[in-house]
Order: sequence, then C-alpha cells, then structure tokens
Amino acid sequence: MGKMMVVFFSGILLFEGKAHSQLRLLPLKDTTGKAFSIRVLPQNFYNQHLSFFCQKELQLQKLTSLPIFIRAGSKEYVDYLEKKPNASWLPKQ
Repeated sequence: MGKMMVVFFSGILLFEGKAHSQLRLLPLKDTTGKAFSIRVLPQNFYNQHLSFFCQKELQLQKLTSLPIFIRAGSKEYVDYLEKKPNASWLPKQ
C-alpha cells in the first residue's frame, strides 16, 4: 500500500509540470468601447409618438388654454384603467 502511494504521488509530481505548461489562457479583449453607446432622444420624441386621441387632446388644450380631456367613460373609471395612484373604481349603486 505504501509503495502504491509513493508511485501515485511521484506520478502526480512528474506530470504536474507538463499539465501546467499545457495550460494556455488567451488574453481577454476589452469590448466595452464597442458595445456601449448612448442614444439621445430628440426633444419632441414624446409628442411624435402619441396616439391619435392624445394628439387631438393636446391640440385642443393648446387652442383653448383649458385642460380638456377626451375620456371613454367616467373620470374615476379611466383613472382606474390607467392605474393612476389612489384610483379606485366601484360601480355606483
């Protein structure tokens, strides 16, 4: 048993140098400069991407200088659908 352990450990010591010399790691390339970019949105991005009714609502508000809103239902129900804070909708009885 003792001779087998000596042969085993001497074999490990002999082949350890060869295994270590075969280990070749390639240098890592820095790709952050290529993959990192910031796009700046134009100032009118929000207005260009509104739905039809939102655009008409803004046009009416600019013309009349009044806060006019086009709603499909009651104000409480629409606020509930839009998930506005403190909005709850309960049918009136």
